[in-house]
This record gives sequence, C-alpha cells and structure tokens, in this order.
Amino acid sequence: MEKRELRLKQIELLKNFANTKQKAQEDQILLNKLLKLPELLNSQKIGITWSLPIEVSTQGIIEKLWSMGKSVYLPTANSDKTMCFKRYTPDAQLKISKFGVAEVADLSASIENQLDLIIAPGLAFSANGDRLGFGGGYYDRFLEKLPTSTVALANSIMFYPQTQWPVVATDIKIDRIIDPY
Repeated sequence: MEKRELRLKQIELLKNFANTKQKAQEDQILLNKLLKLPELLNSQKIGITWSLPIEVSTQGIIEKLWSMGKSVYLPTANSDKTMCFKRYTPDAQLKISKFGVAEVADLSASIENQLDLIIAPGLAFSANGDRLGFGGGYYDRFLEKLPTSTVALANSIMFYPQTQWPVVATDIKIDRIIDPY
C-alpha cells in the first residue's frame, strides 16, 4: 500500500479512536512507561510536539517533564521545510501553525537543536522502528542532519508488528517504540 493511501486510512482510524475510553487508558499507560524510560530519565533537553487530538496526548507528558525539571522544546516548521525546536515554558504563548500544530509563538524564544531526546510524532510505527509520519519529511530531514536519540509513543491503532508501508532511504528509524502492551 502506498504511503499516501495508508496515511488517509490511518488518520480515519485515529479519528474514530480519538475520543474513546480505550485511547485515554492507553495514553496513561504510555505516559507511565515513558516516565520510567532510562533514555528519558537521563535526558535534560527534550523535544516533543503539542499533540493533535488523533495523537497520543502529550499535554500531560509536557507538564510532567516540566515538573521534573526537564527543558522542553516544541518543534517549529520553517518556510524552507526545515524544523527547529523552541523552548517551551508553562507561560509560553502558543500559536497554531499552517499544519494545525501548536508552536511557541515568541520569535525570541530560545532555539535548541542539540537535544538529548526527541519524542517523535507519527501516524503509525512498526516494532522495528519504522515511522509513518504526516508526509512533510520534517523529522526525517532534522534527524538526518542532527542525529538525536528518539522515542515514539504508539497506541494500539498506531502500532504495527511489521512495517505495512514502503520505506525509503530518507526515512529515519525511531530508536525505541513504546506501545501499550
């Protein structure tokens, strides 16, 4: 199946799953697993997205990271199709990007691209680290230039035991996939 087709199917599945009790339970399981992860505990500068409703909820994760004294950075997509991470604080103003993703609005916010860990978003993940993103290639390009330890949170709709989509040379694998099982 082509990536575009799978993305559309996956988005539909995730929309149907978004407001279910099972999703809320799995989000909590994933949060608990993440908070025990050595990669997270040993990291100070963490990149993470402010989640969309179809994604694993990250708002609670961001609050917890902040309370643990971690430095939290949200991605910003640039017009040249690159991406950078801006420092997030609880009082930071957020704006919605053209992709519908919340970004730090302050143009003078501290930019940090040498992160210890990135919690990568996506629509689907396979057990061997393959990621089906939203199709812009931002994370693949970022990680190609600035390799960083990566983790992804995959609920039962996002997790595939085997890769079900074409993988190309520019697709960067995720180091660790956390699933609810």
